[in-house]
Amino acid sequence: MLEDSPMDASIILKTLSNFALNFECTVVSSGSEYINKLNQGRFDIILCDYQLPDFDAVKALQVRNEKRSDVPFILVTGGVSEEVALAIIKEGANDYILKDRLQRLPLAIEKAIKKQQLKSDKESAETSLSELTERFSIAAKTSSDAIFDFNIEKNTVYCSDAIEKIIGIDAKENFHPAYLLQFIYPDDLPAIENSFFEIIKGSEHRWRKIFRVVRKDKTIVWVNSNAMVIRNKNENATRIVGVLHDVTEVRKLQHELIEQGVQHQKQLAQTIIGAQEKERMEIGKELHDNVNQLLATAKIMIDTAKNVPDLHDLCLSKSQEAIMDAIQELRNLAHAMMPPQLEHTDFENILSDFAYKINLTNTINLKIDVPDKKTLAEIPNACKLAFYRIIQEQMNNIMKYAKANKVLISIKPENSFFTLSIKDDGIGFHPGKALKGIGLKNMESRCKLLGGTMDLISSNGGGCEIRICVPKEKNVYG
Repeated sequence: MLEDSPMDASIILKTLSNFALNFECTVVSSGSEYINKLNQGRFDIILCDYQLPDFDAVKALQVRNEKRSDVPFILVTGGVSEEVALAIIKEGANDYILKDRLQRLPLAIEKAIKKQQLKSDKESAETSLSELTERFSIAAKTSSDAIFDFNIEKNTVYCSDAIEKIIGIDAKENFHPAYLLQFIYPDDLPAIENSFFEIIKGSEHRWRKIFRVVRKDKTIVWVNSNAMVIRNKNENATRIVGVLHDVTEVRKLQHELIEQGVQHQKQLAQTIIGAQEKERMEIGKELHDNVNQLLATAKIMIDTAKNVPDLHDLCLSKSQEAIMDAIQELRNLAHAMMPPQLEHTDFENILSDFAYKINLTNTINLKIDVPDKKTLAEIPNACKLAFYRIIQEQMNNIMKYAKANKVLISIKPENSFFTLSIKDDGIGFHPGKALKGIGLKNMESRCKLLGGTMDLISSNGGGCEIRICVPKEKNVYG
């Protein structure tokens, strides 16, 4: 309160107290005090007398406008002309009260403070709205996603600038929905329209769809729409606001991965068929070269025994030997084709028996290095069978082509994998050429079926090592 009369100040304060107005008041009586207090503190309202010895209400109002323009200002004076009062109001004062009518002052104070509070709230809301609008504008301009806002009541659609990147049309404040629908791929349009109408009529608050659009240049792109349905208190849809994201590259990548999977399955099938054909050829070769020749010899001996009585007993004996050899060859062939009895025999014994038979040939020194029985028991049977077949295949290759003296086969658990290594000291080969053979392709396919990898390390004259890594996870083996 800027008032130079202590009596008038006391009367004003008493009047306010009588109206049960809860307040604290700082009273100043000069212009310098007024300016000093206004600089120091935060006040909710200023009450000011019109005329002071060194100051007046006009100057006080000017200072208020410069320093605290948001503080309400009420002129409280003993007597002033209507013209002067209106002039002060024009300068920014909120009201004026005559000292002989102080009963109006409490209500005038409450009204001025409330009006200022509403003004502050409005300005704060406008500032926040301006900041949000600016943020939205920046986000809309920098984002590669097109933002859309479909006003159902007005039947208009707003689209951000990114719509040009996706569809190839200029952004506008108000698109007609029918204009945008024409860019949806014809085969996708019925489903999109039905889905859109269902979401409007229903009660859902999310709308998600992936569909194709035809750009203005006639190219086709895939878009992912993710939108929110805004409903009124009656749950009627009023707006649908969301984004359109170009997922064309993602769809292409997905398609390529599917194609790769199909090609892998074809290659796997071809490898399996090739392996089967190879096995048939091996069986045919063994039957033709060994069993067939032995049986042919037995037939000749029997025919001779019939026609040459002097050689009867000798020929029958020789024919019996040939037949027994044929039977043994058939047993050996069947044994090689049958899978080992992994469930009833220790894997270590199966491998030891295999090594024993190889070493009997006196052509190769084969050593087996395996972990303890407990660790071996942890290897799933499907993995053991794959390892066994790979060992058979590679040992067959080594004995035919490697000219090796020593071979080391080792099986080890390493971190989250079971590893198989088959290493020889033979003449080696160029890995690129070796991978063309059906034997190595068959081994690689067995490995991939278990989710594993196969590495081939070899060079001309430097021997060869095949290293298989198969994951330990149980779900890999089905």
